[in-house]
Amino acid sequence: MKGFSFSIFNIIALLAIAVLIVLIIIPFNLINLEQAQRIAKWKTVYEELKYSFDMVNLHEGKIVPSIQEAQKVYTEDYVWSILIPYFNLGSDKPADVGKYKYRKLNASPVKKCWQFYFDTFYETKDKVLLSIKQNQTEVISEKQPLYYMFIDINGTQSPNRIGQDIFFISIYKNHITALGEGRTHSRLKANCSPIGSGLFCSEYYLLGGSF
Repeated sequence: MKGFSFSIFNIIALLAIAVLIVLIIIPFNLINLEQAQRIAKWKTVYEELKYSFDMVNLHEGKIVPSIQEAQKVYTEDYVWSILIPYFNLGSDKPADVGKYKYRKLNASPVKKCWQFYFDTFYETKDKVLLSIKQNQTEVISEKQPLYYMFIDINGTQSPNRIGQDIFFISIYKNHITALGEGRTHSRLKANCSPIGSGLFCSEYYLLGGSF
């Protein structure tokens, strides 16, 4: 009888351990699945944006003004006036996003003084949020981006984290690239990690990097 009781106890203990393992593993699997879906969507959105910018370049002769014009004359609003006809926007007016806020991948807040702080957004018909901002560092060569574009692939829905559902592209006079292009794989991976800002996830995921 004692042996039988001991066996039942072992079975109950094993079942409890199995349930505990399942409860631990399933959330991580769900997180990985959700991020894999977001990465797939980012790749699709990036290709769509590339096509749109190619059309701008084809019909307008250039995506954005020259370096001197961009710095001294044209504002983000002017650039938007060029881009809007080529994007699938729900409205040609900035979107009302309420108290929308976003964070870096490492969960630290995005401050207004940061180059990648954006606060005026346009919304596509697919609920993707877009924003444009001039490069605030001194631009002395066409090898440097003139503007940056913010893309939240699922709009105001969570997680609203850079590198999870928020990505960036660099806008040059005649082409665009994902932010982080040209960096080494190790630097991309380090930035696209729990301790990084997530900015270079934009390029890291396009190159096949995983969450």
